[in-house]
Amino acid sequence: MSLQNAYRSKVLVDGGRSLLADGLAIYVNGATGLPNRFLQTLASHAAPLRGMRLYHPMRRELLPLEPDPCAPELAESLFHVSDYTYDTAVRAAIREGRAAYRPSHASDGGRRFPYPIDLLVCSATPMDAHGHFNLGAFGGWIRDFIPKAKRIVLEVNPQQVHVFGDNYLHLDQLAGVIEVDYPLIELPQSAGAANAVEQRIAAHVAGLIDDGATLQVGAGTLPEAVVKQLVASGVKDLGVHTEAFFDWIVDLWQAGLITNARKTLDAGRMTAAMAIGSKRLYAFLDSNPVTQVRAFSYVNDPRTIAQGHRPVSINATLQVDLQGQCASEGFGPLHHSGIGGQWNFHYGAGLADDGKGIIALPSTAKGGTVSRIVATHPAGTAISVPRNDIHWVVTEHGAVDLRGKSLDDRAKLLISIAEPRFREELLRAARHDLRVLR
Repeated sequence: MSLQNAYRSKVLVDGGRSLLADGLAIYVNGATGLPNRFLQTLASHAAPLRGMRLYHPMRRELLPLEPDPCAPELAESLFHVSDYTYDTAVRAAIREGRAAYRPSHASDGGRRFPYPIDLLVCSATPMDAHGHFNLGAFGGWIRDFIPKAKRIVLEVNPQQVHVFGDNYLHLDQLAGVIEVDYPLIELPQSAGAANAVEQRIAAHVAGLIDDGATLQVGAGTLPEAVVKQLVASGVKDLGVHTEAFFDWIVDLWQAGLITNARKTLDAGRMTAAMAIGSKRLYAFLDSNPVTQVRAFSYVNDPRTIAQGHRPVSINATLQVDLQGQCASEGFGPLHHSGIGGQWNFHYGAGLADDGKGIIALPSTAKGGTVSRIVATHPAGTAISVPRNDIHWVVTEHGAVDLRGKSLDDRAKLLISIAEPRFREELLRAARHDLRVLR
């Protein structure tokens, strides 16, 4: 049978409906790898079925689906288990008992996955002349789940981005193909410039980045402000080894700051596990040999990160206590989202002798009425970066290095970068409640 005939024999004209069954365990990719048509098919035809489980790292708020596979009326048919991070719809489902969150570091999300996968579905580019499909912008996440799947179906989309790396599947590995044509979801770009607080934080962060540093940075107005500071600083020969490609890589590349010349791993190339941003980012990545996507089990492994040249990890958190413990997932027993790869990169950068794990946050919340540096976290709060692993903490009031410091010194340092009007209160708590200061 010719390659094209073999391909046509695997096209599922029903969008995958024929594959659905009671008790099916399904894993789908997320964000820019989300199989949208399959999920709509699943939502449309799940109701008569019972006991299906849908595992995913979905950011559904970026792409509302109609019909919605997370709708309450499908609770008896479809139970959601969210990996990595989650959004408003999944958060509500968790609190209503229609879904669960699976805590794990991103580096272990796939390789330590403990459940059977009957069906795995993800987005991919059209097949090339040799029978290969590229898993596109979110390929690094799904890569680690593929060996565990009994059946694999690709949603083939001509608008998916071709990204080099560990990012290919062959037709022979597939149980089916769903043909679609729709644009990739885009990460909303910030409406304006960073505010004054973010700009001051960015200046402190940028001051910690040396020539030749290998960067991991998130998305949002704060990273954009850091990028602007870096361009102005004249730092050179930056490399990129990051969990996700965002638009900031295009800015730094076009400014000539990224060369990857000093990288000790994947020299000459930017490495990530996924990409999500604007059309500008996708155009930059498409078949660009200077970029690559590799599996999360490689990209996010602290042992990989620590081998980089001057690795620098820049992440945000919701709150830090006076021991240096970071709460990035929520407060008390009510979680806001998952940890993503924050600990992976913070710890990995800290393992390197010349690395820097940086946690950045504004000193206050709720219009300046609440301090984000607190004496203690509420009971039940998940600790995202433990006190033994904390390195740099940055607010608009400065940057402090907590690594290896005693509890009394940590309290003093953190109070020094808290909002001034909360410092006396924090000092009293450190002395009388925590008893770490005399």
